[in-house]
Amino acid sequence: MFFISNINSNMIKGYMVHLYTTTGIVLGILAVRQIYEQNLDFVFMYLAISLFIDGTDGYLARKYNVLKYASRINGVILDAIVDFFNYVIVPVLVIIQFDFVPLSLEYISASLILCASCFTFANTKQKTKDNYFEGFPALWNVLILDFYIINTSQIINLFLIISCVVLTFVPIKFVHPLRVESYKLLAILSFILWGLSTALLLFVFQDNTIEYKFGYYTWIAANIFIMLFSIFRTINKSFNINS
Repeated sequence: MFFISNINSNMIKGYMVHLYTTTGIVLGILAVRQIYEQNLDFVFMYLAISLFIDGTDGYLARKYNVLKYASRINGVILDAIVDFFNYVIVPVLVIIQFDFVPLSLEYISASLILCASCFTFANTKQKTKDNYFEGFPALWNVLILDFYIINTSQIINLFLIISCVVLTFVPIKFVHPLRVESYKLLAILSFILWGLSTALLLFVFQDNTIEYKFGYYTWIAANIFIMLFSIFRTINKSFNINS
C-alpha cells in the first residue's frame, strides 16, 4: 500500500516510456515469425516500426525524466536488450534463412556479425560528445534491407558484411538523426526521406513502374546523403573543423 500511495503521474509516465521501449522486442518476435513464413516484406515492416520506437523513446525518456521518476528500470540496458535482438539477432536469422550469403559461409558470417555486435553494445564510448555513433553502430537491420531492395549478389553481401564488421572498430562517425548537435535538421530530413521511400518501395509501388523507379532513386539518393554526411563529420573531426 505504501508503494501504491507514492505512485504519481510522473512515475506512470516514466514507466510507460519503458513499456514503450519494450514493445520493440514484441515487434522483433513478430518479425521472426514472418521470417519462417518467408514473408520478408513484413519482416521489414516490423523492424521499421521497432526502429521508429528506438528513434523516439530516448526523446520521451528525457522529456518525462525517467532517470528520476522510473529509476528502478535502467533504460539504457533495456534499450540495448531490445536493440540487440532487433538489430542483430533478427538480421542474422534473415541472412541465414534467405541465403543472403554463400551457403558454406552463412554461419561464419553470422558469427562475425554476432561477435562484432557484442563489442559494439559493450562499448562505453560508442557515442561521441556531439552524439554521433563512432564506428558502425550494428545497424544490420538496415544493411539487410539494402541487400533486399538493391538485390545484391551473395558475394557482394558477404563483402559488405565483412566491411561493416571492420568498420565497427574504425572511428568513422555515423549520424544519429535525433541526437546530433550539428546539422540536426538535415539529418532528420534525410532519415524521413529514407524512411518514406523505403515504405513506398516495400508496400506501395509495384516493381518496374515509373513510380517504383522514382522511389528507388530517391531511396538511393537518401542513402548516399546519409553516407556522405557521416564521412563529412568524420573529416571535420579528424581536422578539428568546427561545424
